[in-house]
Amino acid sequence: MDQARIARNAARARGVLRPEMLDAEGVSAKQRQHRVATGQWRRLPNGVLVVAGVPETFGMRATAALVATPGSVLSHQSAGFVHDLDLGRNELHLTLPPGGRTRAAGVILHMSAIGGCDVTTRKGFRVTTVERTLVDLGGTVGRTELQRCFEEQLIQRRTTFERVELTFDRLACRGRPGIARTRSVLELLDGQPPSESELEARFHRLVDAADLDRPERHVSFDWSAREIGRVDACYLAEKVIIELDGRRYHARLEAFELDRRRDQIAMLHGYRTLRFTHVQVSREPTWVAAVLGLVLSA
Repeated sequence: MDQARIARNAARARGVLRPEMLDAEGVSAKQRQHRVATGQWRRLPNGVLVVAGVPETFGMRATAALVATPGSVLSHQSAGFVHDLDLGRNELHLTLPPGGRTRAAGVILHMSAIGGCDVTTRKGFRVTTVERTLVDLGGTVGRTELQRCFEEQLIQRRTTFERVELTFDRLACRGRPGIARTRSVLELLDGQPPSESELEARFHRLVDAADLDRPERHVSFDWSAREIGRVDACYLAEKVIIELDGRRYHARLEAFELDRRRDQIAMLHGYRTLRFTHVQVSREPTWVAAVLGLVLSA
């Protein structure tokens, strides 16, 4: 047993003595009990050992909770705190896939499927991504605070509206806690879309500023009797269709299947479709120009 190495490992783990580390060092159950009895170590309510005298910080409690709950991730307010949202750190929130077991006392546990795309590592913690955290928070914080969290992460460019929207679409289902609240905040943040003519004008100003060729406007294709063939703009030589979406969030969600079908019909005729929302055209013109330029050059 290398006591110096145990101390270094504990320091890296915020004072937590991970069971697998103690096992690797050959520390027996009797030796652990002795160190607790002599005041060198102490045992938290969830059974995890920590170094005595190390302050019980959020980092210690979070690390110990993850150790005591295999397969879990920090989520909700706890994940928000790790992602630099001012949500407090008194309560510990963990999400565990259905069927998991826990002995993490003092933890608010949420049972929910967690895909690999919903998990990241930040500040040494296994934690839900910014996008998953924002969607989950709809079930545990009020609408005003939820909107503040969304706005803060978007303004700080830690995520984009589109990435949050995709995560919401994937997770939204009837009965999921807070999903209606999250939807209402997304709709509010989507803003009042510009008129069709103003959106087109913004897009063409964007194209001119990027020194790209202007596309043909309002091109019609006689591809299908079931679908409207007119598109917002098209580069005929490059076979690239541009669709500008000025609809509100809920309207885009309702039209998702129809839009995908139109894109697939265009693809069958050799055309690639690029869809840009009014949020992207208005707030991310550099990104829109970069994507358009790369596709045209290809």
